Amino acid sequence: ITMAASYFASTKELLEPGNVISEVLIRDIRFPTSLEAHGSDAMHKDPDYSAAYVIIAVDGIEHKGHGLTFTVGRGNEIVCSAITALLPLVIGKSVLDIYTDFATFWHSITCESQLRWIGPEKGAVHLAVAAVVNALWDLWGKLEGKPVWKLLCDMTPEEIMSLIDWQYLSDALTKEEALEILRSKQSMRSKRIEEVSKSGYPAYTTSVG
Repeated sequence: ITMAASYFASTKELLEPGNVISEVLIRDIRFPTSLEAHGSDAMHKDPDYSAAYVIIAVDGIEHKGHGLTFTVGRGNEIVCSAITALLPLVIGKSVLDIYTDFATFWHSITCESQLRWIGPEKGAVHLAVAAVVNALWDLWGKLEGKPVWKLLCDMTPEEIMSLIDWQYLSDALTKEEALEILRSKQSMRSKRIEEVSKSGYPAYTTSVG
């Protein structure tokens, strides 16, 4: 499965190679939800709902990308430090290159030869990656004038495939099999978009990754 020149045509029209990430702001934001045990459960009896919050600025683009990753208080500063450690892999990158080959960008920040030692696919580093990637998706949606879910829905099966790092997935599902699944469901796309537009898609998760 190779990238065709027609992939992400609208994104290519909006961006140019000089649109590089110039700044990443990091904020440690916490709410004292433990005072009344809001959000508590059997294992987390006193959570202070918190976010390692990221704001990405890009040269030549007015919009900024906002993203966060969730923690329950203590340790939020560790995730913020992990985001700081990722900055050399992010600052200066062309968002055009990222959006037209997201899988390669994902692999570059999760498989960096030194940071991967402390867990790019789990724990604090994975949470840090999530904040950065969420901010990039937010920015992409703003550029295209769409909510992120609609941005994804409007992609072709081939474009969706190009977003994915298949380093581990291919052991269980090949690219060809996944592409066939996506293509086989295309006839249902308009109906599902109509349903989501009308009723939403309730979802909730706080698991790492």
